[in-house]
Amino acid sequence: MEIRPITQNLGAEIRGIDLTSMDAEAHTTIEEAFSRYLVLCFREQKLEPGDMVELASRFGGLGETPYLSGLEDYPDVVPVIKEAFEKSHHTFGSGWHTDFTFQTCPPARTLLYAVDVPSKGGDTLFANLQEAYEALSQGMKENLSKLRAIHSATRSYGPDASLKDHLENMVITNEDKEPELQSHPVIRKHPVTMKPSLWINPTYTIGFEGMTEQESQPLLEYLNNLIVEERFRCKVVWTKGTLAMWDNRCTQHSASSDYAGHRREMWRVTTAGETPINFANG
Repeated sequence: MEIRPITQNLGAEIRGIDLTSMDAEAHTTIEEAFSRYLVLCFREQKLEPGDMVELASRFGGLGETPYLSGLEDYPDVVPVIKEAFEKSHHTFGSGWHTDFTFQTCPPARTLLYAVDVPSKGGDTLFANLQEAYEALSQGMKENLSKLRAIHSATRSYGPDASLKDHLENMVITNEDKEPELQSHPVIRKHPVTMKPSLWINPTYTIGFEGMTEQESQPLLEYLNNLIVEERFRCKVVWTKGTLAMWDNRCTQHSASSDYAGHRREMWRVTTAGETPINFANG
């Protein structure tokens, strides 16, 4: 097994392993690399939906996936499809976000497998929330450690959300009523490495607890712009048969929509996560 870093602090490509026959030693090596690089790309895999379920089980157990429809025989495996003939330029997953932070226990990891990809474009960008935290001043770290953020699915899956209208070949269900709000610490402690992360995102984080939307927005805008600075990012260039696995507890990501006229099909599955814990609580 060969591990090639994509950048110094985020992302690595792994070659020379068949994930369907991963033994205990390989699993340990992968977990060590995962804690180090947060985003892993396994090249030249040949996976079926059942393999995706098995991998999610081995890497922590299946997570809950609301709003999105999975494959008929594998409901936990969500097909992310954009056909070449679609008129909309939107891609599912475009726009910076961390998966499903509106949940009480958001996913620990997301696994995404490339079934069919365009010859160019359709890449995914990732940002390291641990490095973004470390870039903050000590005063800002102390102030943010006292805050909790409010997360909601309303922009993507609320009654007035238009996401589903732009995705012609995906089945997405909207809420009939405004979805419940979820409060999470702004600075999250990683349950494995114990490292702190700046844990907000522009898709699901709508404000700070105890503050109005008007008061929250300037700080949210500053932090979200900081997170996606190039120094904290890496890019995954997809090839058919690539499986990417990323740590949803300390990254953001955004899918590119630059492949109009070309087909892209991915399979997505998440693993069960934990209730986020404030880093300041020790």
